[in-house]
Amino acid sequence: MRTRFPASAVLLFILAASGWPLSAQAASAPLSLTEALAIADRESSLLAAQRSAISAAEETTASARELPDPKLKLGIDNLPADGPDRYSLTRDFMTMRKIGVAQEFVRGEKREIKGRRAENELQREQAMLGDARAALRRDVALPWLERYFAERMAAVVDEQYAETDLQRESLQAGLRAGKAQPADLLALQVSLQSLLDRRAEYRRQAARSTALLSRWLGAESTRPLATLPDRLLAAQHRDVATHAENHPHLQTLERQIDVARNEADLARAANKPDWGLEVAYAQRGPQYSNMLSVQVSIDLPLFQANRQDRSVAAKMAQVEQARALKEDALRQHLAEAQATWADWAAATARLQRFDDTLLPLARERAQLALAAYRGGQGMLAGALEARRVEIELRLQQLQLAAEQGRAYAQLLYFLPQEKQ
Repeated sequence: MRTRFPASAVLLFILAASGWPLSAQAASAPLSLTEALAIADRESSLLAAQRSAISAAEETTASARELPDPKLKLGIDNLPADGPDRYSLTRDFMTMRKIGVAQEFVRGEKREIKGRRAENELQREQAMLGDARAALRRDVALPWLERYFAERMAAVVDEQYAETDLQRESLQAGLRAGKAQPADLLALQVSLQSLLDRRAEYRRQAARSTALLSRWLGAESTRPLATLPDRLLAAQHRDVATHAENHPHLQTLERQIDVARNEADLARAANKPDWGLEVAYAQRGPQYSNMLSVQVSIDLPLFQANRQDRSVAAKMAQVEQARALKEDALRQHLAEAQATWADWAAATARLQRFDDTLLPLARERAQLALAAYRGGQGMLAGALEARRVEIELRLQQLQLAAEQGRAYAQLLYFLPQEKQ
């Protein structure tokens, strides 16, 4: 029985974000693309690393607005270095053993800016997780689809090889009966060897794709693949441009702009001084009075033109840098998405032509040529050529389907996940 792959059987894959543990029975069940994506999402070390980055940012956000910790100060003042009281802690009236506490009081405005910066950094890490997930879907779908279509093309070659091998046995019988030419047998053997070489290439592609898939799925990558769902891609072309601003990668860069703005605000706030308080208790020898001291420190931003103003200018330049990087990323995002969509649309249109015209005509031609040969009105070479053309068109159809699949895998990165 001949296998036919209409264009409508190429894609859409229902992508699910959730997974489930595999039982012993499920471990040998066919591996669908949906399940492969779920396994990769669950097992990915890259996603685990990014989740840890989010946890770290959450902890930083919780403490960003707090005052610095107080400092405990211990020391000895005025210890004699020579003379009869050298190194004595009690005989000289100026020697004091001191203990104190110091606290720096950062302005509330600065602490609020640091809090906003920490929140933007958290949102940036969250957006990076979304971007990593989108890239993961693309990176898993690509080798899955490459293997899927390589195996289908190898199956078509196997089918053709079996048919050609039967014809070889029939031709050998014809040679013994004097009803066939040796040249026909040689042509058939060349065709068989060509099919074996092509099958080896497709199997190599399938094995390579399995190896690439093992990075994300481990041992699950060796399971047989399930059949693609008979559904079309539900996303529309306009979704690419609509989703661009909300794409996690662009959101990551937007949050980086916010962080750069926060840094500039902190640089401006440095013009307003912070202050600190220190309280210390000093103990002297038993014949002398103990001492209590209080000290206040205040920052003096006296040379703003050479320090604070230059720092503000540097931070503002970094804001412009972040904006320019986002603008460039947006243009690249849209260009790559539209180019990928063009690949998808072209492959879809060509597949439809194969389904509607090319394959039916090639199949009819092969049937007529075979009927003419069986009826003694045609040559075997003509029947073989017609059949070879039909098989070649079927392989071209699968290659187009693979191109469509690669475009779809790329679109997984550009389109919102709920649209798939």
